[in-house]
Amino acid sequence: MIIRQNGLQVAATLRHAVDGIRRVLLVQRDGTPFSDDGPEHDRDRLAALVVACVEMAHHTAAGAALTGLATCVVRTDDGAVVATPVGDRFAMAVVAEPTVNLVLLQRVLAPQVEHLRALDGVA
Repeated sequence: MIIRQNGLQVAATLRHAVDGIRRVLLVQRDGTPFSDDGPEHDRDRLAALVVACVEMAHHTAAGAALTGLATCVVRTDDGAVVATPVGDRFAMAVVAEPTVNLVLLQRVLAPQVEHLRALDGVA
């Protein structure tokens, strides 16, 4: 079972391994925030958007005959959001600076997601 502390530990691990991370949040797939190391004022809105992003990416991948969504990335001039499903019950998003090394972030993120999946009994 995943507890909030697990999400915060993953956030700390990511921040330690990758420069340029602004925020890490774990959300339930119904859009409910679960753990978030960012400001509280926009937590609900961002959680819902993360789930929408993951779902849209899943459907886009399926439309292109691709399966097994790993991550979806939204890049802007002033940053990026990397979102990923964590089993069927959760999704995780990392909000980062525009200078973040996205390849490194995805390499560090993958085993952390697998760790959370194992805790949730999905592995």
